[in-house]
Amino acid sequence: MKRILRKNSYTDWPLIARKVTFDWHNVPLRWIPNNPLASHGVNHFSFTLVRGEYFFCRMLNKALPLIDDKKLKEDAQIFIRQEAMHSQAHKHSIDEYLKHYGVDIESQYKRASYIFDQLLLDQPLGIQLPAIFQRSWLNARVALVAAAEHFTSAIGQYVLTRSYWQERGCDPTVSDLFTWHCAEEVEHRAVAYDVYQYISGNYLLRAAVMAITAPMFTYLMAAGTVHLAESDDEVPSSQKSLLSWDFWKAWHLADKNGYLPGPVWYLKTSLSFFKPNYHPLTEASTELALKYLDRSAAVNRAAREINAVEGAYV
Repeated sequence: MKRILRKNSYTDWPLIARKVTFDWHNVPLRWIPNNPLASHGVNHFSFTLVRGEYFFCRMLNKALPLIDDKKLKEDAQIFIRQEAMHSQAHKHSIDEYLKHYGVDIESQYKRASYIFDQLLLDQPLGIQLPAIFQRSWLNARVALVAAAEHFTSAIGQYVLTRSYWQERGCDPTVSDLFTWHCAEEVEHRAVAYDVYQYISGNYLLRAAVMAITAPMFTYLMAAGTVHLAESDDEVPSSQKSLLSWDFWKAWHLADKNGYLPGPVWYLKTSLSFFKPNYHPLTEASTELALKYLDRSAAVNRAAREINAVEGAYV
């Protein structure tokens, strides 16, 4: 029986692929005052996002030929452009900011690269899948994108309603990088899920993928934070091990203070994705996201540069 959807795209506002420009001069490594562990916890996102968001782009590109709905296809295309810009911006932050402080770039990339560039390929770990399984493997990976987007949009809502980094004295450049990114994640939060529903919609597959994604996502955040903290003398040695209760306590405290989501938050946030009637539309505020995007320094700086170049040719 053909599956009938009342609506294929629930993004009822225009999506915009914005350009951004950041100035990475004189940005401190410990950009959250008095909380170096929280600084490393947020910075680590960049390494996962560079590889992860290119993976998101690849998966939705593969899904595009399966989408006949014009609006949903347009949403997916702009989603891809936004995610590509996110990945590039975080790559630049790593190359122009974190690398300056001697961060072990290759080691940080290694964990995310194994997952996104080897395990989740069309031929996972070099194994050629039989033709009969290839569509199911695509469906599962698009479900993974939808599950990851559930987290990124929830993180976006967290940042927009709790973090207020810049207002609390955090470095304005890093604050803007992550808040701009978070706001766009809220803006396009329904796209990957709508694509998954269109090409598959299998509830059991969606639930199974989230059951794997939630602990994996939490582990990636914890392991990456510890690895960045290991070379920082200002982080107590007791907070530099996943086996240390002090690390988990410090991460939980950073969450309590609104600097970044903590381990309990990740697991609790995953639960709504398991609801049969789940839809990301109700999970965050588009209004808050667009309000921030209108005032983002990086967005406005890029717009001025574009206008200046265009004005020179008039």
